[in-house]
Amino acid sequence: MYYMGNDNLPNRNWQGEYTPEKIKALKKAQRNILYFAENFFYIVNLDSGRETIKLYPAQKRALRAMRDNRFYILLASRQIGKSTLMTIYLLWQACFQKDQRILLVANKEATAIEIFSRIRMAYEELPNWLKPPVKEYAKTSMTLENGSRIGITTTTGTAARGQSVNCVDGETLITLKDKETGRIFNCTMEDLEAELEGGELLPIFLEES
Repeated sequence: MYYMGNDNLPNRNWQGEYTPEKIKALKKAQRNILYFAENFFYIVNLDSGRETIKLYPAQKRALRAMRDNRFYILLASRQIGKSTLMTIYLLWQACFQKDQRILLVANKEATAIEIFSRIRMAYEELPNWLKPPVKEYAKTSMTLENGSRIGITTTTGTAARGQSVNCVDGETLITLKDKETGRIFNCTMEDLEAELEGGELLPIFLEES
C-alpha cells in the first residue's frame, strides 16, 4: 500500500477510511488554498522544527492572486518567504488539479533540488487521505496517480525545451520568448514591465531570487 515502504507515500493500492469529516476537509482544501496551507502545509522552523505555516496578510493576498490569475508576477524583497509561497502553490496545484505539468527552475541544480525537497517534505506530511497516491518519487521529480508531475531544471539555453508545462516557477533572470516576433531574450524583474508592453509573452510564473 506504500511506495518503497514509506508510510507517508501511499500508492494506488492504499485503502484508508474516509469519514464525513475528512471528506469535508478534503473538499475545503481543494477549493481554498489558504485553508490547505494553514491546516496541512508543513515547514521547518529553525527554532521549533516542523510545524504548519502561519500566513501573514500579504502572503495570503499573494496566494489568492496566484490562484486566481493565469499570469502572475511577484516583485518583493529577499527573505520574506517567497519560496515557501511557491511551494504551497505548486503542491496545491499538483494535489487538486489533474494532469498538471509543473516545472521548478533555478540557476543551479542544487538550489532547485533544495526547494523541491521542501515540496517533498510537505507532501509527505499531508495526511494520506488528503493527497493523491504516488506513482513515481525521486530526488528531482515526483509523479502522482492523478497524472500531475513536478520536476526541476536549471536556467540554461535548453531548459524545458520540448516540454509542455502548465506552471513554471523561476527566478529573477530568465529566458523569455515573444510569441509575436519570436525574439528570445533574457529578462530581469526590473525590465519585465517594459517587455510586457511590447508583446505577449509565453506563460510564465516568476519569483525574485
